[in-house]
Amino acid sequence: MLTLLLLVIPAGLIVLPTSILFGVGMIPTIVAYIVDRDPEKSAPITVGGVNFCGCMPFAIDLWKHQHSIGAVAKLLGDPLSWLTMYGAAAVGWGLYYGIPPVVAGMEVSRAEKRVEVLKQKKVALVQEWGPDVAGDYFDESGGFEPGEEPEGA
Repeated sequence: MLTLLLLVIPAGLIVLPTSILFGVGMIPTIVAYIVDRDPEKSAPITVGGVNFCGCMPFAIDLWKHQHSIGAVAKLLGDPLSWLTMYGAAAVGWGLYYGIPPVVAGMEVSRAEKRVEVLKQKKVALVQEWGPDVAGDYFDESGGFEPGEEPEGA
């Protein structure tokens, strides 16, 4: 940690305008890191990646034209740059909160389809081999009669 600090602080001072731009632009990522209680820290990873992409066009613009404190002040004085940087972080939060429910819904749907296929196979087996294959409590819908459990369960 000490070595990291001894390298990062001087490097940050050498590229001070870029450090200021990313320091201000990446505030949503810092907040995500602070509020995320998950040990894997998936919120700052998701928000940070998209937030970094939102800051990058302005850093490239800074590097191409004039790498100075005045240029950073001009960039930070433009509402469009704030909207882009923080809007990208908002997209990251949307991904963080939106993707897990979508994936969970898809998995539930897939499992329900699998259950239906297995019930159809069970009905076909009972029709081919007789009701003794399914046990005593089998009904024609592919499941057990309500309120009754199979033997040994």
